Amino acid sequence: MTNAPLQDADISVLTLPREDPPPPRRTRPWFTWQVGVMAVGVCFAALYWFASLPSPLLEVDTTSIRAVGGYLPSSPLTASGYVVAQRQASVASKGTGRLEYLGVTVGSQVKAGKIIARVQQDDIRAVQRQARARLDVAKAALTNVQAELLDAQLSYDRANALLSKQFVSQSEFDIATNRLRRAEAAVRSATAAINAAEADVETADVMLENTLIRAPFDGTVLKKFAEIGEIVAPMGSAANSRGAVVLIADMTALAVEADISETAITQVTPGQSADIILDAASGKRYTGTVDQIIPTADRSKGTVSAKIRFIDRDDRVLPEMSAKVFFAPPGQANASTQPRFVVPSSSLARRHDRTVVYVMEGETAKEVSVEEVVQNGGDSEVRGPLTASTTVILAPPSSLTDGSRVRSRGVR
Repeated sequence: MTNAPLQDADISVLTLPREDPPPPRRTRPWFTWQVGVMAVGVCFAALYWFASLPSPLLEVDTTSIRAVGGYLPSSPLTASGYVVAQRQASVASKGTGRLEYLGVTVGSQVKAGKIIARVQQDDIRAVQRQARARLDVAKAALTNVQAELLDAQLSYDRANALLSKQFVSQSEFDIATNRLRRAEAAVRSATAAINAAEADVETADVMLENTLIRAPFDGTVLKKFAEIGEIVAPMGSAANSRGAVVLIADMTALAVEADISETAITQVTPGQSADIILDAASGKRYTGTVDQIIPTADRSKGTVSAKIRFIDRDDRVLPEMSAKVFFAPPGQANASTQPRFVVPSSSLARRHDRTVVYVMEGETAKEVSVEEVVQNGGDSEVRGPLTASTTVILAPPSSLTDGSRVRSRGVR
């Protein structure tokens, strides 16, 4: 068997059938929009999160300013003095004994009549119990003699009635009379004994009260002189005892006692306005008024003392602080103008045609407008709403704005 030549073979039968392509897949428009909206939301959330992150703190150099007052050069009179409490007392015990209780410390606020200390009182309580026992004995004796008086009175009445009828003798009547008089005397004696015993009890009560040390008025404890266990005595009568326990002052009655030259005392009158500056708070001005001019002079110093009462006192005013008083001219409410402050010239900046300084308030920079009065070397004298405790930023960068978050490297 012979094979046919290849060129004569029909190869069409060897062609594989070709499948039709699948139909195109239909898209869903709503799904595409949903994915897009979600992507945009994620972008906005990321932007909001980055925007809400706290901005980094800007490190700056800071310094404290210095107040220079602001008092009129035309103020006619100034004086120096000290803050003095017009009502203060060294509180002591009226009895002698060992201090066993002390309920206050320096700075404690006390009310009038409050017990602030107590002296040992065991011996006084024993005396008090003894006096009360004697009072009970005297009252019992009075009851006994009153019964005797009643019996003597009845005997006298019977003898008197029988004497008129000659049933008793004169001697028996005299005996009844004398018995009545002795009974009446015994009652009077017992009554006097009761009065004496009551006086002894009252004395013991007073002695017990004297062991309690009370505050004489509302005030503040300024000093403490004794401790628990020490002996206290009136006026410190013993060499090793304490006279006073604490020093109390009424802080609402503070005034400056200033010495004024005799030649200038005519320029000061009661009720005159004055400004008070404390050395401990040089940036604060207190208004005051002349309360009293002492009607005597100090011949050794040639001065007259005046008391200037505070009108707007605060907690920074303490007794024994040194103070300066600027008396206002007649007809003027006070002797001061707007206070001035000295700041480094490098702390000044120009913002919108204004001279400003940036002050620290926690970790925030606050922009404050000021007026530059004069420049002296590296310092500038300014006026503005500042205080002596203000901290300003040195060399504020141009990027620093009101409300910027800053951190101080340290006060120079």
